[in-house]
Amino acid sequence: MDTNKFFSFPRIAMVMKREIMENWKTNLYRLIGIYAGFLLVMVFTMLKQASSYYDPQTAFQHYCSNVLGAFALIIGIFGIVYAANIMENMITKEKRIAFLMLPATMIEKFVARFLLVTVGLAVAVFVAASLAEITRYLLLPLFNVPETFHQSVLYNLLSMLSADGEQAYGGYAMNMSYQKWLGELCGWAFLVWSHSLYILGGSYWYKKPFFKTLGTLTLISILCSVLSVQIISWVGDDGMRSFAEWLEANFQWMTLNKLLSLGVAFFSAFTLFNWWLSYRLFTRSQVVKPKFRLL
Repeated sequence: MDTNKFFSFPRIAMVMKREIMENWKTNLYRLIGIYAGFLLVMVFTMLKQASSYYDPQTAFQHYCSNVLGAFALIIGIFGIVYAANIMENMITKEKRIAFLMLPATMIEKFVARFLLVTVGLAVAVFVAASLAEITRYLLLPLFNVPETFHQSVLYNLLSMLSADGEQAYGGYAMNMSYQKWLGELCGWAFLVWSHSLYILGGSYWYKKPFFKTLGTLTLISILCSVLSVQIISWVGDDGMRSFAEWLEANFQWMTLNKLLSLGVAFFSAFTLFNWWLSYRLFTRSQVVKPKFRLL
């Protein structure tokens, strides 16, 4: 295979195909896990909501709202688990040799693994949700639920998401008006940045990367909280009041839209940095991984 080109989609596809075929059991187990989580939420929430309201349509709407929240939680958990295991194929010396010797450039190998834990997750979620919906339909005759629960849950979830998007024009918070779509964009930028932290952790730690990354982030959060409390107590109430007055006097030009735009730019920049750093760590991968590896 010609590796003179720096970037080739056929080679990326080749690497992805090889990874999927060699790790089909792991991928299947994770798909079953997502499917089981979706199905349990659909069935048990249906049994609870069907008897909670006199109006069947109201009960179904509350059911879809609860399912949407639970689905978001499940997807979030599996999203960071997938991200943290971006380099699970390099957990042993033999696997590292096999992967590093593939006829593809380093960036192609990294992109292939990146797509498997992002686009691969999206495909797994779609398949698992579809299977859970089909299974729910098959189980409906076993339960005494109103006729409204025979509607498609996935269709209603997509309708709810599209309706929220159409209404995201403007809002009001902190005595300032703002664009709701900008707030949602900032929220998504924060989520992608959080996801990139697990990509970075998975590129550094090959063994138990999820728990090591989660523990590191938890420790950093605790230290920052303690440091913030110490700084506030050291400054005192008068100092904090003076600081607030200084901010109010010197940042009158700052609007909530500008603040949200800065948030989008900040999280986007650090997301790109985390991805670049993850790739740099991967390019410095060695067959015998040292205990302490510096950049």
